[in-house]
Amino acid sequence: MVKKFFCGLLLTCALVSVNSHAEEWTRERVLSFDTRKVLGQLEKALTVHDEIPTLERSRLLGRDQKSAETDLDKLIKEAIGLLESDGINTMRSQYQQLEGRVAAERRRLTQLRRDRVLAPSDGRSLSINLVPGETLKQWVASTREDYDLLIEATEGNIESFEAEKIQTLTEMATALAAIGLNLTNDQLDTMLSSVTGDDIMGMTVVFNAIKDLTVQLSVLTQESGEDLEHAKKYYGMVVVLHRLIGTMQKQFLAEVNGEYLPKLAEFRATANDNLKEARALLKTGTHPQTIKSNIEANEMTLRVIELYEQVLNDQKNKVSKALQVTEKEIRVANNTYNTVSLSSAVVSMIREGANTFEQLISLQMPDVREFQNENMKEEFRRLTARMSP
Repeated sequence: MVKKFFCGLLLTCALVSVNSHAEEWTRERVLSFDTRKVLGQLEKALTVHDEIPTLERSRLLGRDQKSAETDLDKLIKEAIGLLESDGINTMRSQYQQLEGRVAAERRRLTQLRRDRVLAPSDGRSLSINLVPGETLKQWVASTREDYDLLIEATEGNIESFEAEKIQTLTEMATALAAIGLNLTNDQLDTMLSSVTGDDIMGMTVVFNAIKDLTVQLSVLTQESGEDLEHAKKYYGMVVVLHRLIGTMQKQFLAEVNGEYLPKLAEFRATANDNLKEARALLKTGTHPQTIKSNIEANEMTLRVIELYEQVLNDQKNKVSKALQVTEKEIRVANNTYNTVSLSSAVVSMIREGANTFEQLISLQMPDVREFQNENMKEEFRRLTARMSP
């Protein structure tokens, strides 16, 4: 009876309040940005965009093109934040918290099992003197039976957190499907465990939001009638949106080429050195079982590094091709913006912009691989943790 109460109490204390109740995720709910606020931000960015050609390229004192470009980049980054999905971000944060809790409980479980080996087998001495709500770590064990109780409760906590993870993944997959990104739970888990997972998801959400916003700009332009000034302003916002997309793509490529792939190359060099040393030690006959285990671990690391590089290079190639389209569209859009003279022509040009954004979404749709086994999956996560800021 005491054992059941004890374990039930600890399990209750361990649960997190994710409560991702099944709700209908529509496109509008996922892409719930504030249109007025976004348009206001784009108008500010357009003002700076129009100012740049009027400034000197560089000057010692005062405002020049370089300082204006810096201001424009800042406004664009703020616009990106306004177009992100609060719902997706919340679920992503929940998932990260649950992963952290699972990792912490697994570390605790390992420690408890070690401590149990050294504990006396004199029955139970654990006194239940804490109130519900206090954490498992505050319980002190001294005998093996005490540790058995704590181990059982910790295993239960891990099971509960894993169930919460699956629930969060399912809801996130449903939300992403509403905007055209169809992934299984396993595929989504793989993407989230990648160092580029947040960026890929962020670009998918923002690009879809931009496409919807462009449709709204088309309607606004049509309703403005023959007012060329308003029509040109709305098209100018589309020009800024093209630049926004290019900013996200360039940032992604800079991180992959400048940070992640070089780090994986470093990890490979270290693993190869360790493997070479381990094989040399194996020939000496010293601790053969331990050395064989080390060899297997390093070989696993090298296989996962190769997989990781394939994933990053595939993503990099997709985004690189999409960036080529974006840069071409930026040049065309700027030229059109500077020469347009009929408001009626602007509507069709904005609609063409929406089609381009749809094309970019398709070009960047990720090819998500699934892991062959749990060991590869865990090694992939470890490498991600080592590469993350």
